[in-house]
Amino acid sequence: PISNPQSLIPIFSGIVYAFASSKLFYASLGQFNIASSQWIPFTVLYVLRTGERRRWQDAALAALFLTFQAWSELTYATFLLIFIGLYVVWILGIGYFVRSRHSPFAIRYSLFAIHYSPFTILPHFLLMGFIFALGISPFLWAMLPDMRAEGDFFTSGGGFSDTFSADLLGYLTPTRLHPWLGEWAAGLSFPNDKGQHIFIGYSALLLAAAGTLYLLRRQGWRGLFWPLTTLVFWLLTLGPVVRIAGQSTPIPGPFALVSLLPFFNGNRYPSRYSVLLMLGVAVLAGYGVLAISERRMATGHAARRSLIAVRRSPAANLIISSSLILIFLLEHLSLPLPLNDFRIPVVYQTIAAEPGDFALLELPTGWRNGARVMGRSDVLIMMEQWYQTAHGKRLLGGNTSRNPAYKFQYFSDAPLLGDLIGLMNADQPHIAPLIDAEWDALVARNRTVAPAVLDFLDVRFVVVHVEKSPPHLLRFVEEALPVTLVEEWRGPDWTGADSTIRLYRVAERATPTEWTIEPATPAGRLYLAEGWSSLDVGGRIRYANRTQPALLLDIPTGGGTLTFDVYGPARLAGLRLNGAPISWLAGPLDGARQEVTVIVPPGVANRPLDWLSLEFQDTPWSSLTIDFPTKEIGQPVGETGTFLPPGHGIGAVSAGEEVGDFAHIYLTNRAFVGADVAPGQRGYNLVAVNPEGDLLERAAFDTLADPANSSAMAVWINRWPEGTVIAGAVNDEASVNLGEDAVNALARLGVSTNLRGRFRWSHAFVGAVRADKGTAREDAALLRPALAVVGLPVDTPEIYGGIGRIRFAADP
Repeated sequence: PISNPQSLIPIFSGIVYAFASSKLFYASLGQFNIASSQWIPFTVLYVLRTGERRRWQDAALAALFLTFQAWSELTYATFLLIFIGLYVVWILGIGYFVRSRHSPFAIRYSLFAIHYSPFTILPHFLLMGFIFALGISPFLWAMLPDMRAEGDFFTSGGGFSDTFSADLLGYLTPTRLHPWLGEWAAGLSFPNDKGQHIFIGYSALLLAAAGTLYLLRRQGWRGLFWPLTTLVFWLLTLGPVVRIAGQSTPIPGPFALVSLLPFFNGNRYPSRYSVLLMLGVAVLAGYGVLAISERRMATGHAARRSLIAVRRSPAANLIISSSLILIFLLEHLSLPLPLNDFRIPVVYQTIAAEPGDFALLELPTGWRNGARVMGRSDVLIMMEQWYQTAHGKRLLGGNTSRNPAYKFQYFSDAPLLGDLIGLMNADQPHIAPLIDAEWDALVARNRTVAPAVLDFLDVRFVVVHVEKSPPHLLRFVEEALPVTLVEEWRGPDWTGADSTIRLYRVAERATPTEWTIEPATPAGRLYLAEGWSSLDVGGRIRYANRTQPALLLDIPTGGGTLTFDVYGPARLAGLRLNGAPISWLAGPLDGARQEVTVIVPPGVANRPLDWLSLEFQDTPWSSLTIDFPTKEIGQPVGETGTFLPPGHGIGAVSAGEEVGDFAHIYLTNRAFVGADVAPGQRGYNLVAVNPEGDLLERAAFDTLADPANSSAMAVWINRWPEGTVIAGAVNDEASVNLGEDAVNALARLGVSTNLRGRFRWSHAFVGAVRADKGTAREDAALLRPALAVVGLPVDTPEIYGGIGRIRFAADP
């Protein structure tokens, strides 16, 4: 009944949890997974009941709701695992010291009621873990093999943690969706457009403080569980470092520590922890409501008693509770919520009506995951996937959650597609001048390869969103691509803005009866699936770094003869085409080379892109066994006059933000074989190696962030003696605060490239101290990664077999 103040607690607490403005703001950003947090309170309830009642059915229900949460939104399930861990530690920590105290008027199942030895709880939580593991086993079945092959790709960079970290000032200000205060909030000095503010609300904050005092007064330090748990999740929302009014402080946050844990590092949005923060606030605020109700009911001598059961004026209880609810809702008001027009433009009906399984190239597009965006960073990426629900054809781009780096790098390295990625951002001031300067060569190069690339990927239509496309991209489509305009649609886009969509049909290309592929060349990257080294051996051989690498081929359905060269040390043990074993014939050995012939029967090559898996013998070999003709002699460092010892090598690979956002320096010497020794930080990553090939030191200098780093870089380079080999690779960006002192220091290594004024250029080099300018081995580019290799081209400690030239002839 309403006359009982305890009956009002879940109502108020539920409203605090469900209608917090931080949730509504997340939803307005298109982060609809915030609406998948409904299972969190149920899980927490039965976790607490498991700890209090030691009942097996409570543990089973907690695991069931935890599984429901994982299937709704896996990230929030990891938050619950943190909560469960805190709760178990709490029980084990206080179990030896605390005996529960009960009052006939206390909440029936007090969180802090410990009836048994604390360790009797462990079997119940083990059961909970077992049922949960069983519930998410389909996830694990699909995910663990990929992680075993690709590594823990959940850890690929910090993602958007800086952008989506809460600001301390944001806890005290309403969101910009507030109908009366939103305009004022939007004009505040700190960024608040991406969930940087998690407004708790002054009413909820004061009630939570009252609830905390209530718990401490009633239960002493035993009442600290909810305040401490809420504090932990509040700290996690702050992100890697604490920020105040948009300014980062030197104070680190615990988010960085949690991000080191497997699976937990999958969350790149610290402010998402607000779902557990607001749950804690809701519970504490509920205790605050209880404290107010009990205080109002207490009179005279009864006010000094620990709990009073006197009931007066149910209407007054209702008025107080309703007032608190109304105040909270007014503080968190988020109206009107932005709406999108989800009607799909009719131009996609033409695509849907085209029979067959083929691909659609949308321009501009992008490849987005939890770590970065490659291509055009725009909501259009997600809308293109929404439009896909109408036409049902394959897309080249899109938004995913987590993926191995190669899933993106494939498109950046592929011919035509890599240039299209640059053109999608050609309206950026650092890209447009380069595009203008290289326009004729850019068009000529892609006009030659575009028909083959689009045919290989089975792209039959190109869709261009005119208002979202830079002028260079629109011009490129008309001048370089083999397309014909078939339809143009005009109307409002999902926001109501004017939109023009052009539909082009790709000219049909006669299927060649014969073709040749060189997988070890830049053009050959189009045909490489997972499992191959990023470095080639002289344009002849591409080695596998796993037992079952794969090739992407376009074999006619009618079949034919496929011939290719394989290289040792590992021997080819089997082949699979589109998952089915296929017979093959090996020719005689010619050194490490062996020719393999495959007769492809009709009907086996039945996919838009055929997947040929090579199965090498399981035993890996040292990468020192690669077929590199000059590995027994000294390796010249460009034209510097310095040599690495025989059997040594350095490979520097750099990618600016648009084309990969990484820096690798692979070192092969007496201690390492293909080890990446680059620090992997933004800016210049440098490695010093002595003439004997030994690693001396490595360092990174963020010449984007601070001019002082440029001076420090110059000092670091200049302190090495003559003959020291220095390798470098730029990660993301290194030009903005690169000073003349650092450029001059690089020139004394034989480096000729000056990155000043070249925003986000890739730059890789291997030089030597006191070499003449221009003698180092180096490479620099804006629209592709840069590569500089001296000696053995090795990027992995172990290899299997290698692949050389591939030839195909269709059956007559």
